[in-house]
Amino acid sequence: MRERKTAPTEGNKSEQNTTISPATGLTPQQEQACILLASGESYTAVAQRLNINRGTLYKWQDLLPFQCFYNKQCSDFKADVRNALLGLHAEAVDTVRELMNNGGEGTRLKAAIWLLERVEAVEVGATDVREVLKAQHTEPIFDLSKTSLNDKAYRQALKDLGLSEKADV
Repeated sequence: MRERKTAPTEGNKSEQNTTISPATGLTPQQEQACILLASGESYTAVAQRLNINRGTLYKWQDLLPFQCFYNKQCSDFKADVRNALLGLHAEAVDTVRELMNNGGEGTRLKAAIWLLERVEAVEVGATDVREVLKAQHTEPIFDLSKTSLNDKAYRQALKDLGLSEKADV
């Protein structure tokens, strides 16, 4: 774990020593912010809960590790919803069957279909900061069919973000 001391700023209400996870490149507070935001909490609620300013959350959004960890949380929540929906598949089939046989209830069916389509359509971005960094530090070689990883720049980018070379998670 790498220690980073942050000075008191408008976005950081008190001076604190923060430990950056080598697995995520984030402080525990930043990880908690990602989890809360991905679970549907508002920026105001997250800022109040973590005792930070909303502006800090917006600044954190510009950090690649924050974006990837947030995307990972969204991916996990989406998988949870998908699994829960799969668990309801028998009931959904029974409902569709009942509606087909009995008619009516069209609004209920349309709403259920709309919701299922929306959940499936949610796009989740990159979840692995190391893969994003590798892509950012990979350059084409001569012909465009080959690429080369700039290993030195990649390792430096990992170091700058406080990340270990391999994910510990």
